[in-house]
Amino acid sequence: MKSTVLLKSLLPRSFLVAIVALPILAGCSNDPVGVAPGDFFGGEGVLLTIRELGADLEWDCAAGRIEDAFETAADGSFDLQGTHTPGPGGPIREDDQPEAETARYTGRLSGSRMTLSVELPERGVTLGPHELRYREEAVLRRCL
Repeated sequence: MKSTVLLKSLLPRSFLVAIVALPILAGCSNDPVGVAPGDFFGGEGVLLTIRELGADLEWDCAAGRIEDAFETAADGSFDLQGTHTPGPGGPIREDDQPEAETARYTGRLSGSRMTLSVELPERGVTLGPHELRYREEAVLRRCL
């Protein structure tokens, strides 16, 4: 009891709070995750895997490819060009492959979280936003 009273009298309260809070806050970093080839972000219906130059995307019933180097602005935002290939569902005949369409991938990387939207200008459609997490397995329900 005496040692507790002595400790409280020698150290300011804010210092004691900081000592107790530091280990808790260490696991809650919001620092951006640096992306490297092989890293992936997963979420409901989408998986994004970083390549040497760009990224590959797998959707429930589609595929995508980011052709630009996957780089973010200082605030974590990105605006990248690529393609999106809708899947027809079921088996695909060799002589009837779906055609890729131009796509614009936008979003923000914040800590281990990513928001992702895909603009398909040829159809005037935007998919998303989708919420993804660093190194989280995607939940993909393939079209049959």
